[in-house]
Amino acid sequence: MMRMAGMAAVAMAGVWLATPAAAQTVDEVVARHVEARGGEQKLKAIETLKITRTIGTPFTRVDVVVYRKRPNLVRTEQKAAGQTATTVSGINKDAVWDPAAGGKVVLRPEALAAMAREVDGDFDGDLLVDWKAKGHAVTLEGREAVGGVDTWKLRVTTASGAVREIYLDANTSLDYQHVGSMMLPGKRTREFTITFGNWKEVEGVKFAFDADEERREGPINQSLATYTHTIEINVPIDDTLFSTPAGAAPAGGQ
Repeated sequence: MMRMAGMAAVAMAGVWLATPAAAQTVDEVVARHVEARGGEQKLKAIETLKITRTIGTPFTRVDVVVYRKRPNLVRTEQKAAGQTATTVSGINKDAVWDPAAGGKVVLRPEALAAMAREVDGDFDGDLLVDWKAKGHAVTLEGREAVGGVDTWKLRVTTASGAVREIYLDANTSLDYQHVGSMMLPGKRTREFTITFGNWKEVEGVKFAFDADEERREGPINQSLATYTHTIEINVPIDDTLFSTPAGAAPAGGQ
């Protein structure tokens, strides 16, 4: 009889332990995520980032330097292996631009620029930090196994209407995978899945140094592997670095 009572107690303990996990709120899951990154205070202390990385594709290697400055200034410089020319894309409060053939620079239409500022221009990098203040909607979709990893699934709808599914590792509370789509100039849509790894701490804040991305644009699939070499925090960066290039103009057919 005592043995049965003991087993019942263990079973009840299991139910009690399972209940908090099942009853997690989106605020609790996001709060643990922010703490896992290093905490709000350390994240907010970062004003600029200089990120040096390499992106590998099945056909080439691209050397990339990304400059970021709060709240949503971005400049990306890319140079493919064997080439001398550097192409530049960027985001500021007035414009979002991309390189085009013939050395031209084209501006994204404002609807697409707004999405780029919210997603690509998100300084903290994952849409979850200060999501309410940014006007996003975040819902907790529950637990889901992704690639053999137990994750919390969050659905983010940004203020401009972009939708992302963010999977946080349930053990570490760090990003495991992002899934979504983006609108591109020329009425193109690109779907993507990004899987993050090799998290490292830089001055008390954790960053994913590796990322594998699968892109699908129409019938074309593309695989990219990103390897980050260095992340420099709070280096001096003048706002003029993010100025819209002279001669930038809307692309035809937008």
